[in-house]
Amino acid sequence: MKIDKIKTYLGFSIKSGKVIFGVDKLLETKKVPKLVVICSSQNEKVVNKVIRFCDSNEVKYIILPSEILLGDLIGRNNCKILGICDISLATAITNEFQMENN
Repeated sequence: MKIDKIKTYLGFSIKSGKVIFGVDKLLETKKVPKLVVICSSQNEKVVNKVIRFCDSNEVKYIILPSEILLGDLIGRNNCKILGICDISLATAITNEFQMENN
């Protein structure tokens, strides 16, 4: 699976400061993200909590395939939940992810 563009878009999001790291900050923030990226290695209970948050706030979310770890993509160990606050980057990541899975 080629994920170079997704990795690049995530990097742009981080550099621009439009990212929320971690489940606690995501659930407590006043800023609602446009997209949430979930690592498949995250605990199922936490994933369900994040999905409920996304559904109640009308936020799109992506669960990465099991062979891809979010921490490896962004260069931060143990990061399993990421919120993208920039609409254009969120759209680009969503489109790229959909093209990879079709």
